[in-house]
Amino acid sequence: MNKRALLSSLMCRPVMYPVMAGVSNGRWVRILAYHRVLDVEEQIYPFDCELISSSVRGFDRQMEHVCSRYRVVTFADLEEYERNNERIPDNALVITFDDGYADNYEHAFPILERYGLKAVFFLSTGYIGTDTPFWFERLAYLVKKGLVDTSRLDLGACEDIAGKWRDSRGMLPQENLYHVIVRLPNRERLRLLRQVEEGMPPLPAGEAALVRPLTWDQVRKMAEHGMEMGSHTRSHLILGNGSPAEVARELEASRRIIEEQVSRPVRAISYPIASYGFAVNPLVIRLVQLAGYRFGVGYTSGPVRSLAKERYQLKRLKIERYVSFDRFRAKLLFPALFA
Repeated sequence: MNKRALLSSLMCRPVMYPVMAGVSNGRWVRILAYHRVLDVEEQIYPFDCELISSSVRGFDRQMEHVCSRYRVVTFADLEEYERNNERIPDNALVITFDDGYADNYEHAFPILERYGLKAVFFLSTGYIGTDTPFWFERLAYLVKKGLVDTSRLDLGACEDIAGKWRDSRGMLPQENLYHVIVRLPNRERLRLLRQVEEGMPPLPAGEAALVRPLTWDQVRKMAEHGMEMGSHTRSHLILGNGSPAEVARELEASRRIIEEQVSRPVRAISYPIASYGFAVNPLVIRLVQLAGYRFGVGYTSGPVRSLAKERYQLKRLKIERYVSFDRFRAKLLFPALFA
């Protein structure tokens, strides 16, 4: 057990937890970052396990705790507090989901409803209502199945980036291909993904169902029940790698499509793959502002200390399936320490 795991276990003992809660900074806003809620056998799961944030049972337990200790709000609520010049309630917490997987509706939504909680779902609109897997899941599948021969790829202008991920023999291991692709200018990323796809078989229906995106009917039903919808771009574009014109089109289209589908305003965007510093830059933030978004969230861990100052670079608390329940509770108590 590492030091943080030991500390979180000690903090969350019944005799200690009320004391720790009493000294926790309730003025900071906590934003939880989820992707998927799903039960899988990791050894045989053919897609990216790292996107599974929690098991169904684990998520239920987490939401029961959140319901008992925190004031759950959405970005619409935060905007309302600002508009009315009201103080944000103590222990405010936002629950967010990225991408738009069907399990958000099938597993997370019923649990949120059970506890009377609201959440924000950031949608990559080009995938919603289709059977097309997200591009990064398709890549993960091909790599896990051992189907990608990187030696046949024409890396072209990508060679400088690819060189950093080659092994001692000068080969590019297929498991390193993702690290190359996410660093490429968007045009090169799409070109390389097309090469990877050449001659590849389609996903078997049973496996494709594991990464099925939401339908618009599911999105509308969640919106009707108080869930907020936000943008995660149209194509899951890594915004910092796109041209200004590409970025502007993605921001406008995704927001417009969501608003047309749910008849509610879109206030916030989650920047795709924003754990990498190159995914968001000052130009991206300026284009987000011009597109009419009021909030922008990344994937850097930590609390929100000042909503006004951090509005377009809001930090979140990453929720991972392998984190213990004590660590989850400690992370919410002291987000700066356990982020």
